[in-house]
Amino acid sequence: MKYLNLIVGTLFIAILSLLVYKSGISEYVDYKIYDLYTYANKNYSDKKPKSSIVVIDIDEKSLKHLGQWPWSRLLLAKMIGNIAKARPANIGMDIIFPEYDKTSIVQIEKFFKRYFSKNIVFSGIDKSIADSDKIFADSIKSTNVTMSVYMMNDNMDKKCFIPKKNLDKIGNPNTSYISKSMLCNIDILQKSASDIGFINVDVDKDGILRRVPMFIRYKNLYIPSFALSNLIDIDKVIVQKNTITILDHTFKTDNNSDILINFTTKKRYTTISAVDILYGNFDKKQLSGKIVLIGTSAIGLHDHYVISEGKSVPGIFIQASIADSILNNSTRYQPQLYKKIDIFLYFVFSIVLLVLAYRKYFIKAFIFFLSTSILYMLLGYIYLINGIYISVGYFLFPYSVFFVFITIYSIFSYYKDKKRFMEELSKAHSDTIDSMSLVAETRDAETGAHILRTKEYMKYLAEYLFEHDLYRKDFTPNFRKLVYRATPLHDIGKVGIPDSILKKTGSLTKDEYEIMKEHAVIGKQIIENAMRNNKENQFLKIAYNIAYYHHEKWDGSGYPCGLKKEQIPLEARMMALVDVYDALISRRCYKLAFSYEESEKIIIDGGGTHFDPVLVGVFIEIKDKFKEIAEKIK
Repeated sequence: MKYLNLIVGTLFIAILSLLVYKSGISEYVDYKIYDLYTYANKNYSDKKPKSSIVVIDIDEKSLKHLGQWPWSRLLLAKMIGNIAKARPANIGMDIIFPEYDKTSIVQIEKFFKRYFSKNIVFSGIDKSIADSDKIFADSIKSTNVTMSVYMMNDNMDKKCFIPKKNLDKIGNPNTSYISKSMLCNIDILQKSASDIGFINVDVDKDGILRRVPMFIRYKNLYIPSFALSNLIDIDKVIVQKNTITILDHTFKTDNNSDILINFTTKKRYTTISAVDILYGNFDKKQLSGKIVLIGTSAIGLHDHYVISEGKSVPGIFIQASIADSILNNSTRYQPQLYKKIDIFLYFVFSIVLLVLAYRKYFIKAFIFFLSTSILYMLLGYIYLINGIYISVGYFLFPYSVFFVFITIYSIFSYYKDKKRFMEELSKAHSDTIDSMSLVAETRDAETGAHILRTKEYMKYLAEYLFEHDLYRKDFTPNFRKLVYRATPLHDIGKVGIPDSILKKTGSLTKDEYEIMKEHAVIGKQIIENAMRNNKENQFLKIAYNIAYYHHEKWDGSGYPCGLKKEQIPLEARMMALVDVYDALISRRCYKLAFSYEESEKIIIDGGGTHFDPVLVGVFIEIKDKFKEIAEKIK
């Protein structure tokens, strides 16, 4: 039984880890931590060397000058020809052409023949430009252009020609992605391409794009991503499970061939408008030896994705960033193994927290949690700079959740212990007060029964006043409890009265009576001394009023101050009534006990003179309860 809490806590940690992992919340938190790292790492990434990537952008400026999309493929052929003159390392087309060019003369003639049975002949037009698709295909073939495709999973597989110049050399990379079909370019363009690459990217569950696959299996081939395919067209690729080497750059992927996108808002690669390429308004040195990717950022034409920074980015810039990351050795990947390591570390560290909490080392537990969390966050950032994301969220989220439970337990345990301590302290306090009061009472030849009875009278009287809304303004939340505890101190001042007076069997002389009255002042001085360092202590204030003023009378004839009516504190007026009542029904060394009826009559007759008339009215209602208390505590 000694270690039952630890065993239960360990089971709770295990169940919590399972629930959190299955719920997917850790995955979501992990996404956000990666976004935070990406933002923090932005300035570091922007300091990388100038990119070897150039993006030819079919942007709003191009559409304004050349008209809305789709353009005649004669324009695209001319654009590729102008790019080729600058001798780039490679050209990639991030646009799929699944249909023939409807502006082509050949296609227009076919259209009228098919639908209107009309033979349309365009006279005076050079037949060499009649088929724009063929012209575009010839420009692709002569310049080794990489074309893009889109991998799908429907069962309507269009027969696509697949250039195998480099695909047969890729090998067998690790990937779980399999495609049943492919959206490709028309045959004449596809057959002219040097290579193909897919432009598929899938967002995470929260709609943010963070990772892209390098390969997708299609039948018996592994199709590379569009960005990677452009590099493969330049150099031989070496694929060994999760490691890819291209152009003397080696990078790793996870078991699905995914890499994490290292995208920064500040583009290191050059972007040139397509219209400037067509008109020759560019410096050929900008393209010489570079990897040129053609795509579009025009509104309504591009596939756009939200990245970690919260900004929408066209697909062409995603592909450019992938290629740029590979060439600058800044790719990232997320090994699945680290998720298991994170869960294991969470379990171990949580056990440490549990043991610390069990031993009530709450401050140490907090320091341990804070230090391990910060260190692991820093470790995650260091790993990220080196290209590995260690899935910090899978450790930090369940670890934080468990710490919340530990904190709740700590607070509960603290207040439980504090309550127990305060109860024990309060009991010790009350017992000490009773013992102190008994010293005075025994010197007066009485037993502690007077103390016990007056406490119970006061408690019942205070409860009645509170329940019947009498003197409510004088009641603080703890008034009833404090009055009950302070009652035994009403005659504490008797410790300063000589035995010859306290224990005298006959009547006191005038001088002796004056000395006896001093016990109120002595009691006040004793409690006042305790109040020097506790001036705001409510208990001592009530005890002070009871000890000093309980012999004051309603009509002002009492002592030691001659106060009257409401000048006398309520607790002192209450004490005056219960003290006299108990003195009347008790035998003292100088008198015999009065009967209950006689005692009650004296109290009632004293209303408005000796006692507060409201309290006397209450006494009439509860006098039987007082008698019951007196009988019980003989």
